[in-house]
Amino acid sequence: MLPVNAILFSILPAITVVNAFNHSAAAPIRQRQQNIGHRYQPLTSRLRPATELGLAKRRVTPVKKSRQKKKQQSLESLLELESDLHARGYRYVIGSDDAGGAGAIAGPVVVASCCLLKPFTSFLSIPSLDEPSSSEESLVSSSEMDILSKVNDCKELTTEQRLEIYNIIHSHPDIFATTTAQRSPQHIDEINLTRATQEAFAESIETLVAQNDLPVDKDKVYAIVDGKVSPKLYASHRNQSDSPDDESFKTFSVRPYVNGDANVYTVALASIIARVTHETAMKELHEQHPDYGFANHAGYGRKDHIEVLHRLGSLDGVHRMSFKQVKGR
Repeated sequence: MLPVNAILFSILPAITVVNAFNHSAAAPIRQRQQNIGHRYQPLTSRLRPATELGLAKRRVTPVKKSRQKKKQQSLESLLELESDLHARGYRYVIGSDDAGGAGAIAGPVVVASCCLLKPFTSFLSIPSLDEPSSSEESLVSSSEMDILSKVNDCKELTTEQRLEIYNIIHSHPDIFATTTAQRSPQHIDEINLTRATQEAFAESIETLVAQNDLPVDKDKVYAIVDGKVSPKLYASHRNQSDSPDDESFKTFSVRPYVNGDANVYTVALASIIARVTHETAMKELHEQHPDYGFANHAGYGRKDHIEVLHRLGSLDGVHRMSFKQVKGR
């Protein structure tokens, strides 16, 4: 038997040869791994800075709130436009607004119009107001005058304030000429909400002019409608006159005013009348259908109203069947 040392010395050259072969064979593999690693290193480490590429740093602008509370206007601001129209020779300024229109899925759309038959000084006390002087004394009590001085966009007033103003307006027909017009849910479904509302605007304005014998004169009467669209007056067509010179074909300016209820006094009055009239109609529906909660949501498409629709279904003659939230219910 060979000694252990002899055996080790005999296989040592072979081990050396194997190690040398493994090293020489692994070298290309390691080089290839390094090349691959360089090619696939993280993208962010190989990107050039935006400043080197001449790219401006993106400016992040905070998102504005979609709904901002409108600033409540002063009484002087509300009267400014009408005072200017009076100074230009217009004797009567009619303001109109609607309630139960956009956002409502049940009940009628209500339009109200209001016109002042007396100067502001007969029911308001505003020393800074540039209004033609009048010898007549105030036609309202001091408490009523105080309430009327708080007139503003109806959404800025409480239910109690709106009702107080509504009652004062109707208790003084010698100062405030008012009319309302409505369009039913069925009529809205037939011709769409926009056309139905414009019809109601036209009817309300024309009725006010006719009932109070206002002159149909473009230089004496001026109407302001809240919104982006002004209605076409149809009184001449209803009178069925064929003569273009007939008095019935004469008309006056009707102009739209976005947020008019927050900027024009008579439009603000009309918004209050329309709101109270609409709420009264919805309370009557609530008495007929108490499970639907019309006194709470006033026919608008709120979550509680939609939940009732899912549970009980829609009501014929009450809900607007052509509206997306009501279809199939």
